[in-house]
Amino acid sequence: MNKYMILTILFLSFFITIEVYAEDGKANSSNGINIREKATIDSAVIGAIGDGVRFYISNKNAGTGNGCSDNWYYIYYQNNYGYVCSTYVTLVPSTETSTSYGRPWTTPKKAIMGGAEFIGSAYISKGQFTSYLKKFNVNPTHYSVYNHQYMANLRAPTAEAKRNYTSLASTGLLNRVYNFVIPEFTSMPSSTYIEGMWNTERQTASIQDESFENSISSFNEDYKPYLRYLHTKYPLWTFTPLNTNLDFNNSVQREKPISSIEINSGFCETNPYTVTENGWCIATDDAVKFFLDPRNFLSEKYIFMFENLSYSEIYTENIVQNVINGTFMQDLSLLDNQKYASIFVEAGHTANVSPLYLASLAIQEIGFHNTPTFTTSGEQFEYEGYNYSGLYNFFNIGASSSESNPAKAGLVYANGGAGYNNGYNPDPSSANFLEILKVNRINDYIKGYALGTNIQAIKNSIGNAATIVVKNSQDNIKSNNELIATGNRIIISNGTTSATYTYVVRGDLNGDGEINSADLLRIRQHLLGINKLTGPYLTSSLLASGTEVNSADLLKIRQHLLGIINIEQ
Repeated sequence: MNKYMILTILFLSFFITIEVYAEDGKANSSNGINIREKATIDSAVIGAIGDGVRFYISNKNAGTGNGCSDNWYYIYYQNNYGYVCSTYVTLVPSTETSTSYGRPWTTPKKAIMGGAEFIGSAYISKGQFTSYLKKFNVNPTHYSVYNHQYMANLRAPTAEAKRNYTSLASTGLLNRVYNFVIPEFTSMPSSTYIEGMWNTERQTASIQDESFENSISSFNEDYKPYLRYLHTKYPLWTFTPLNTNLDFNNSVQREKPISSIEINSGFCETNPYTVTENGWCIATDDAVKFFLDPRNFLSEKYIFMFENLSYSEIYTENIVQNVINGTFMQDLSLLDNQKYASIFVEAGHTANVSPLYLASLAIQEIGFHNTPTFTTSGEQFEYEGYNYSGLYNFFNIGASSSESNPAKAGLVYANGGAGYNNGYNPDPSSANFLEILKVNRINDYIKGYALGTNIQAIKNSIGNAATIVVKNSQDNIKSNNELIATGNRIIISNGTTSATYTYVVRGDLNGDGEINSADLLRIRQHLLGINKLTGPYLTSSLLASGTEVNSADLLKIRQHLLGIINIEQ
């Protein structure tokens, strides 16, 4: 057996036991419930959850017995991972965890208001309450670490921070009370600074102020010289350490696969580099270290990447206006008959998000332009067999890099999903069936149901609108409790007409309806030329931006199995 095959087998065996869940629970016991170190009633209690309090479930199948009449759940709550008995847990209904965010977003205001609600509920309120934490999730109060990150752009927090600083400086509002929450890691190197990477303009001071020294006593000594300088300039600023308890070098390796940088930056990993989308690549170790290390950004221009992004009345229309001046947003939204600055303030107040941050994020996502861009113009476009118009998305929500056209995919998200929107489909009867099924086209196939959806769930969602029969690749009718899988055929009828569609689960390369080590093996075999993927199985493997299967697609499955990303359907 050669070395390559040995490594492949070891790699596959590592992933066989991985299970990834993302669900919330509530304690359902008048006395609360204990979090235990192990899945047994005799193990040590490491925390407690009060009755009705919500927490994150990482694994619903973490063992049975050992003092619990039902399954043990592996959960996360207030910086503790541990086990609770599911007998005393109520799963949070999906109606409490999802929202349409006011879609379809058919005016700029609807897009900004809905986007702010999405950001506030899915990120800010879930512990990712700074620009830094939205990129590098090292504060898992709801989601597991390194997961559920808003942006792939490694440098996005720096750009957002500088814009916020510039606006506050121009309005004379820097010397106000601001609190900055700054992460710390274990085993940090003495320095990760790279000359020429990014001029962060850090300065130090050694002036000793007993009261201030006490306030920063919990910080690592490497942080303090920079914080002292900031204190000499802005005495009202306060600094709070966020002890992640995460190893820095391990965090670099976990963040690297989801950290993109511009190809023209010169900091792409390996040669040839891995393209994540047009113009972007996976960054080098040194680049990830530089941008992950908070010490490199402890300067007045970049410290705002650590500011709490919840709503504050200090951020008036005048401050927001300074950020958007020079862009098409500096004036009135004609469709809404309201100034953009006013819309951002209203959205921030409603969603409990900083209006200044929302304005800065919009520019980060759509660019600094004096005329509307593709995602902010409402222009007509075609995507995967449908025509759309009159849609807006200022924050590129739903614009996944795995889509063939991320910007268009984001606008389809703004629509609330695939289907009509002031446009047409060349096959109306077919479009109607796709709307009934609640699916999207992908090449010659359809997709769209959440991973793990069974046939009964699809029938329930259709109701009385039509009837369906689902057959597997051997042409046998599947039972209601079986999962929808790649290669399955859905035959739908409304009594007068019928249609047949072949279904694709993105990442399910062997047709079992799941994403597991078997799919990783299939894509490796395809790349080695041993067992080529064809038809819907080939389409299901195209997970990165590209028309041919390559190492980037393999990486997506690997990241999914590690829990770093979720492959979107």
